[in-house]
Amino acid sequence: MGTKVAVCCTLLYIVLDVITTTVLYTRGLHLITFKEDVLDFNILQSMLEVWGTMLLRASLLLGASIGLLWNKDDGPSRVSKLTTFILLICMIIINYVLAKLLMLTELDSLIHQPWQLSLICWTCASSVGVILLWRQLGKESNSVTSHDSRSSGGAVEEDTERLVDTAGEEDQEVGCESRKKRKEKSTSSGATIGRLLKCCKQDAELLSVATFFLLIAAVCEAFIPYYYGKAINSIVVDQSMEHLAKPVLLVSVLASISSFAVGARGGVFTLTFARLNLRLRNLLFRTLMVQEIGFFDKNHTGDILSRLSADTTQVSDLISQNVNIFLSGMIKSAGIFIFMFKISWKLTVVFLMGFPFVLLISSFYGEYYKKLSKEVQTSLAEANKVAEETISSMRTVRSFANECGEASSYHTKLLVMFQLNKKQAFAYACYMWSSCFSELVLQIAILYYGGYLVVSSQIVTGDLIAFFIYLLDLGESLESIASVYTGLMQGVGAAEKVFEYVDRKPKHPADGTNAPDTCTGLVEFKDITFAYPTRPDIDVLKGVSFSLRPGEVTALVGPSGSGKSSCVNLLENFYLPHQGQVLLDGKPVNTFSNEYLHSKVALVGQEPVLFARTVEENITYGLTDIPIETVVQAAIKANAHDFITSLPNGYKTCVGEKGTQLSGGQKQRVAIARALIRNPRVLILDEATSALDAESEHIVCSTGSEQHHEGAYSVGDCTSAQHSGECRQHHSN
Repeated sequence: MGTKVAVCCTLLYIVLDVITTTVLYTRGLHLITFKEDVLDFNILQSMLEVWGTMLLRASLLLGASIGLLWNKDDGPSRVSKLTTFILLICMIIINYVLAKLLMLTELDSLIHQPWQLSLICWTCASSVGVILLWRQLGKESNSVTSHDSRSSGGAVEEDTERLVDTAGEEDQEVGCESRKKRKEKSTSSGATIGRLLKCCKQDAELLSVATFFLLIAAVCEAFIPYYYGKAINSIVVDQSMEHLAKPVLLVSVLASISSFAVGARGGVFTLTFARLNLRLRNLLFRTLMVQEIGFFDKNHTGDILSRLSADTTQVSDLISQNVNIFLSGMIKSAGIFIFMFKISWKLTVVFLMGFPFVLLISSFYGEYYKKLSKEVQTSLAEANKVAEETISSMRTVRSFANECGEASSYHTKLLVMFQLNKKQAFAYACYMWSSCFSELVLQIAILYYGGYLVVSSQIVTGDLIAFFIYLLDLGESLESIASVYTGLMQGVGAAEKVFEYVDRKPKHPADGTNAPDTCTGLVEFKDITFAYPTRPDIDVLKGVSFSLRPGEVTALVGPSGSGKSSCVNLLENFYLPHQGQVLLDGKPVNTFSNEYLHSKVALVGQEPVLFARTVEENITYGLTDIPIETVVQAAIKANAHDFITSLPNGYKTCVGEKGTQLSGGQKQRVAIARALIRNPRVLILDEATSALDAESEHIVCSTGSEQHHEGAYSVGDCTSAQHSGECRQHHSN
């Protein structure tokens, strides 16, 4: 909706409000009503001030409309900032007309006052309409800004076209990222909860059972105070044990059913959200597995693990605990409200006059607490980052005697989180104080007005007691809602962080489909220019071109940082070059299926990584149903068989986290065996023999020579000299 359309709708609404309010106030345009009320104003009978609230509403909307048209740049944002103020004014108007309604009922029946009743109903509805219109006018700020930006940019678009072309792709990427962040930031709590429930779609039957028990418990708990009132009437008014027996029996039955339903409800909800946790973890982990390597370069391992462990656990635990109580409290509150209205609609109106203020406090507090929750999760991830980095590199920390320094860094990160926790505690204390104080004010007002209704014989004593029991129960329900709302918002905040990763699409997906029956192993680098995602402005390769022919051994030679490992990364399809192509048998490597490419191209890195599994499982990593004989043959070729058999459990020996139970040379030999067992057409050794002794290196090289003469893999009889990311020399031996 454009600004002009929104303003036109607002002006039409003002006209409708003026006409409707005036017609209802004057009882069909009997304008003499104005004169009578002005000359003989009586607050108990006159509706002049109710008509005056229309002038206030019209003035506010008219002022906002003029402001939007007069100041298109800042007007919408200023309107948005005043939303809370307008909400308070409209709530005050509604409360006043409800109080006026109670005054009128003391003079005459509402049946004899249809015009006044209609005017009160219209005033309440119109005030709600003002709130909705004001929020819509405030939302126009984003569209106005976007429109103005496009308009101002159009005037100079032709003059700057060439400049834009040079950086267009980069600007577009940055713009997309910023728009994505704004979109994620504006995600509502309701949408996130809805998405979580969508994730529970597979558990629809369990949720139905839980909801059934939830309704049973809520209905039973709603009837109990009603029969309490009946029992009190039997004692105070009837003074009859016969009349007392029935309500007492019903209360006992209802309490028993409610107790069983509450237990069943809690158990089923806990099971449902345990299954949700399982699915969330699997979904998030599978999403992480398809991300490009650049994603892991940009995001620290501690941050990712925090999402996978802490955030998913918080989502399932907090929501499983709080959704149960929250839904129970909401349904119970609805049932209590119905019984309260049945007992005395006047006392219910008094309650409604204060209830919106409680909701307003909850709304503002929930948004603030959700923001704090996100900040706490971020600070926790930062602390986990330090802990993970330190623990995984404990040998380095110990070798430099920096234990105290790392402990101090971790403590500093925890202090940041603690400061946020203090803000959470203070906000929670303020919220609980305001909530309890609001309930106390309501109880006092209802007690006083209810006493008046009893004295004036409009309700009986038992009804007042039953109403007050309902009021206390409602207070407990609202208090439970308030207490779990913080946890629910905390879980929603964690869920948004989880979904941020789940929704992320890899910029370089490994979605190739080529899987030819034969692969010769011809590798070609054609005019390659490449920069890492974390350093997009620094090219590590510039116009690099060379070929690796089948049956040859190629050595990339150059100083540290000249781009040798970058060539390996591109051949492994870890990254996409900014310019040029890396070809395998004449086809770009990114067009091959991920499984096929890495079955034909095997890598042994500078620092081979082993998993905390057995030696056999590390050698056969990524493969299934491999006989032990094949594993042994690969180990023999890598000169690893002898030391493996000397281990306590041979090939079944666990190597420890990252292979810490093995020496550097042993890890490299296991990694070489892991590559050789695949019988690759292209074998990449990225300084893979640096930690081997002379004998082991000779055996591995001999194995390579045998396979080289068989044409089993290529890494060529030529030398390519790298310097500053450029191929300076290239010749065959």
